[in-house]
Amino acid sequence: MRKTVYLAVALAALTSAAVTACSGDGSGSGGADAGDEAALADLEQRQWHAWERADGRGFAATFTEDADFVAVTGEHIHGRRAIAESMQQGFDTFMAGTRVRPAQDRRVRFLSPDLAIVISSGVCVLRPGATECRPQDLSIQTRTAIKRDGHWLFTAFHNGRISPPPA
Repeated sequence: MRKTVYLAVALAALTSAAVTACSGDGSGSGGADAGDEAALADLEQRQWHAWERADGRGFAATFTEDADFVAVTGEHIHGRRAIAESMQQGFDTFMAGTRVRPAQDRRVRFLSPDLAIVISSGVCVLRPGATECRPQDLSIQTRTAIKRDGHWLFTAFHNGRISPPPA
């Protein structure tokens, strides 16, 4: 548990430092173009389509071989194969029949032409039979994407619940 917390803190710090370090005109373009933005949106769409098919391997295909994945439960999963196995196990059990409603808010920051941070807020997993998102079903996801040989893949992913501030 402590290792997972440290990893989550380290990932958040890295993301924060990377976003802060982004220079330029404030647009976050980092030398990327509209094609890169579209490619990242397509990569996310591939994840949602894999979810619809309950396809762990298809979901994991959007990640690098050495990717790090922190699930909403705090579990740290390393590597594409392990991500595929974990997602498939979820699709076959506690996530069976669920649907994803994509983010209500999505921000992309290009740190360089081949490195981007994608923050998706308001992602909702709908349980079987549900038509509306409950507040406790909303999450925020942070993805780090890299471009290799002209193709984008996610190399880090962190999923966390959106919780109201303590009273």
